[in-house]
Amino acid sequence: MPRRFGRLGYAAAMPDWNVTDALAYARSQVAGASDTPHSDAAELVSRLLVVERGTLALEPARELSDGERAMLIAWCARRAGGEPVAYITGRAAFRSLDLAVSPSVLIPRPETEGLVEAVLQLLRSERDRWPRPRVADLGTGSGAIALAIAAEWPQAIVTATEWSDAALATAMRNAAELGLSSRVRFVAGEWFGALDADERFDLIVSNPPYIAESERDRLPPDVRDHEPAMALFSGADGLDALREIIDDAPRHLVTAGALALELDESRAQEVLAWFEGAHDWSGARVVADLAGRPRVLIARRERGPAIAPAQWGEQR
Repeated sequence: MPRRFGRLGYAAAMPDWNVTDALAYARSQVAGASDTPHSDAAELVSRLLVVERGTLALEPARELSDGERAMLIAWCARRAGGEPVAYITGRAAFRSLDLAVSPSVLIPRPETEGLVEAVLQLLRSERDRWPRPRVADLGTGSGAIALAIAAEWPQAIVTATEWSDAALATAMRNAAELGLSSRVRFVAGEWFGALDADERFDLIVSNPPYIAESERDRLPPDVRDHEPAMALFSGADGLDALREIIDDAPRHLVTAGALALELDESRAQEVLAWFEGAHDWSGARVVADLAGRPRVLIARRERGPAIAPAQWGEQR
């Protein structure tokens, strides 16, 4: 039977701890800062012991060393203070990958796994047209999107751009740890500014910032206060980065090339409407996630210039 712990607990005085005790302690300490204390506790303890989460249930009597117990106490204090679990452990899972993360990069999320899945579906459908697809990931952050595509679609020739030197270093570290350094070219710079003017791709993908500055206070504190603002916020209406990417993308896509973007569900239809009647784009559509929320936009390049400035209204 697991021991009971108060908010302060009596952890330091306990002579021994096993996995069951560690999980109970972690749950008790993070409950005030987390909506998912059981998940957080399992992630902290499994990362601490360098085992899969499922192993915890198989080894409930495994004892922790004094050093492991001290580390868990420190980690729980940080989580109780609002710091995200991924920044505490320095790791985050993304599809089949285990990634290094730090406060310089956005923590990879399930919604972005859906973006990657939409990209892979495009690559499957265009296998004959694009036997060696050239893919660009704009604003790669931890490298999650670029590295997942490289790992799951070995034929892809992947380029990843990132303006933050610290984030770029994290992405390159992840590529090295995953044995994918030779598969992904990393380039420093913001959006298309990192690329040569004449570079063309079959597919461009991005998870840009898409939260309005006015929505800052609506975010959970662990997101608002810890994750990089430049990866979250994009102007007064949350659409600045999307406008820039959509405006410049036709110059870097081959004819019939595809653009895939993660969106905020509340603005998905507004962004989709930008493509109506645009001669340079066709087949624009929004893809729903597993919960039925519109989160990914896909469009094809046809011909001509980017969307006419008049379509931006007064915000251009």
